Amino acid sequence: MSITITPVLVADLVVEGEPMPVYVHVIDHPDARVLVDTGMREPHRLTVDLHPRPRPAAEWGVDLTGIDLVVNTHLHFDHCGNNHLFAGTPIHVQRQELDDALTLDDYTIREWVEASGVQ
Repeated sequence: MSITITPVLVADLVVEGEPMPVYVHVIDHPDARVLVDTGMREPHRLTVDLHPRPRPAAEWGVDLTGIDLVVNTHLHFDHCGNNHLFAGTPIHVQRQELDDALTLDDYTIREWVEASGVQ
């Protein structure tokens, strides 16, 4: 069986007047199905200036129930915002990144990092 990597458009932002797509990636591997990053959810008061347009997970075209583990490359809001959809699924991130996200002000949206059921 081969390994496939599928990009999935999950949101759009506007950064400095320029459109910026937000992608996550699904890695289908013989041993596991991995989701790299989870994108962002509904607009938040800290993101309103970026004009976020998240796409509902039902429109991603991905069977989310088949995800075995999640890897967050880092914990900025547009990379971890949908972690809550994977409560009970192992989510991996570097220890220093998690420490920074939980302690540094203005780093990310902390309640998205600490979503209920996320470990």
